[in-house]
Amino acid sequence: MRRFTYPLAIGLVACPLASEARAAAVSVLPDRDCPASLDVEARLEQLGELSALARLGSAEIAVDEPALRVSFRDTRGEPLGVRVVTAGPDCQARVVLAAAVIAAFAGEWTKTELAEPPAANSRAGAGSPTALPQPRNATPWQAELGAMAFGVRDSDSGTFGLAGRADLGRGALRAAVLVEGTWPRQRPLGAGQGDYRFLRAGLGPGLRLGQGTRWFWDLAALALVEHLTLQGIDLAPGRSASDLDFAFYGAMRLGWNGRRLRPFVFLATSYSVPPRTISATGFGPTVPLSQINAEAGLGIAWGILP
Repeated sequence: MRRFTYPLAIGLVACPLASEARAAAVSVLPDRDCPASLDVEARLEQLGELSALARLGSAEIAVDEPALRVSFRDTRGEPLGVRVVTAGPDCQARVVLAAAVIAAFAGEWTKTELAEPPAANSRAGAGSPTALPQPRNATPWQAELGAMAFGVRDSDSGTFGLAGRADLGRGALRAAVLVEGTWPRQRPLGAGQGDYRFLRAGLGPGLRLGQGTRWFWDLAALALVEHLTLQGIDLAPGRSASDLDFAFYGAMRLGWNGRRLRPFVFLATSYSVPPRTISATGFGPTVPLSQINAEAGLGIAWGILP
C-alpha cells in the first residue's frame, strides 16, 4: 500500500494548483483561435503572471481588426479597466502581445492595490486575517459624442428630426445631454393649416450595460426645455406664434461596441407639460397639440474617453 501513497499525495497537491490556474480565465471574443485563450494563459504562466491574474479576476480579449481590446474584471465581475493595442495578423504575435498587456496590468495592479500598507501589518496580529483593499480608480471615465436622425410622430402628424447627444460616466452609470429639433408638420387650423415644430434640450441620468462586450444597450431619462413654434398657412392674417414648455423624455439604445465608432438604433418617447394650445393668428382659432411624441431612428457615437 505504501507505493501508492506518493502518487496520491502528488495528485492531492496538483488538483488545487490546477483549479487555481483555471481560475485565471482568459476569454476571447468573438470565439476564435487567433489568439487562443489557452495559448495566452500558457504564455502568462511562462511569464509568472498567471497567479496574479487569478487574484485579480479575469481578462477578456475582443478582436477588432487590427486592434485587441483587453477588458479586465475583478472576481465579482466588476470592470477594472480596458487596454487597447494594435496587433498584426500573426497569431503567435497576438498571443505574445495580449499576454504582455495582461501581465503588465495584473502585475501593476497587484503591486499597487493588493500590497498591504505597513500600518495594517503592524496592527494585524499573528494569524488574524487582513482584508485586501479594493481597487481605487480602477474604472476609467468614459465620454462620447453622438449624432442621430429619427422619425417622430404624435397622435396628429409625423415628421423627421436631427439630434446630438453627449454621454459621460464611469462603469454603468451615465449622465446624458440631448439637443434635438424637427422639421415642420401640419395639422388643420380653422380655415387653413398650421405648421408646427419643436427645438428642445436637456439632461438627465442614464444606465449602460455591455461594457467590454460586442454589443451594448443603455437607458436614459431626461428633463427637456422645449420651444414650440407654430406658423399659420393660408390664414388672413397669418403669423407665427411660439410657446415654451417642458418635456419628460426617455430613450433606449442598442449599439455595437467599436473601438471608437459605435453605431446604434434607438427608440424614445416624450411627454410635454403643460397641455399646449396655440393660435397662429394670436386671437383664434386655437390648436390643441398632442402631449406625447414617439421617436425611432439611427445614430452613431464617437468615443472620446478612454
